[in-house]
Amino acid sequence: MNELIRQAINAEAEERVDSRTVLANLHKARKRKPLGLIVGVATLTAAAAAAAVIIPATIKKTEAAPPAAQTTPAQSVLLLGTDDRNRTDAIVLARFGEDGSVDALSLSRELEYQSTRLSQLESPAKVVEAVENLTGTRADHHAVIKMADFGKISQAVGGVEVCLNSATNDPYSGANFPAGKSTLAGDQALAFLRQRFNLPRGDLDRIARHQAFLAGIGAKLTKDNAVAMAREVSKSIQVDAGWDVLEFAQRFRGPVKVRTKTFESAAGNPNGQAPESGAPEPDKGPSGCVN
Repeated sequence: MNELIRQAINAEAEERVDSRTVLANLHKARKRKPLGLIVGVATLTAAAAAAAVIIPATIKKTEAAPPAAQTTPAQSVLLLGTDDRNRTDAIVLARFGEDGSVDALSLSRELEYQSTRLSQLESPAKVVEAVENLTGTRADHHAVIKMADFGKISQAVGGVEVCLNSATNDPYSGANFPAGKSTLAGDQALAFLRQRFNLPRGDLDRIARHQAFLAGIGAKLTKDNAVAMAREVSKSIQVDAGWDVLEFAQRFRGPVKVRTKTFESAAGNPNGQAPESGAPEPDKGPSGCVN
C-alpha cells in the first residue's frame, strides 16, 4: 500500500497517470486481508472451542473418579536394641498396620525362654526364635540397632517430647530431667532410655520409657524425615536379608499413632511357654507421664 501511495505521488508530479486510476487501486488493496491473519484467527477460534469442551469434561471426570489410594500391607517387625557389649537391651515387637498405625509390644530383657534370659541369648536369630514362640507371632522382619544410635534418631526428627511424673537425677546413666514435659535429643535421649536405677519399678519403668520414646518419635514422623531417619540409622543397623529399610520408611505419611503394651513375666517361664497374662502396665500419671 505504501508503494501505491508513492506511485500516486510520483505520477501526479510527472502527470503520467490519472489520479482516479490510482485511487481505484488503493481501494482494492484495502479490501484484501492478509491470508496469515485469517488463518491465525481461525486457529485461535478452534482452540478456544476445544478448550471450552475438554476442560469442563476433564474436571468432571476428576471429581467423579479420584485416584484410588494405595494400601500398604501390614507387617510385623521385631526391633532389638543392643548395649555396648552387643547384648539385647530392648525388645519391641511392632505391628505396622495398613492404616499407618503401630501396635508395639514390649518384652522385658529379663524374660526367660528355655531357662535363658532373652538378654543372654547369643544371637539375634535366637532372640527372634524366642519372641516368636513366646508371643505366637511371626516376625516378617527384624532389625538390630545399638541403643546409642537412638540419640541420632531423636536428632533426625528434631527432638522427642517425653514426660516424667517426677524429677530424676541418675549419675549412672546421666539422666537429669525435671518433672513434666521435656524435649530430648542426642545424649539426653540416650540417658532417658538407659536409666534403670532409682526407678520405682526397675526394668518395667525403663520399658515404659522406651514406649514413651517410641510414641514421641511417631508423633514427629513425616513423609520427609522418615526417609532421612532411615537413611541415618541404616549406616549401623542390621536387618534380615532382603529387607529394604529405606523403602519401608516411605510408608509413613504423617504423625504415626503408636499404641503400646508390655509382655512380661517376673517369675520367668523355663518351659518356653507364654505367661498366662502380661504384667500390669507401668504406672502413668494423668497426663501420660512415666517414672
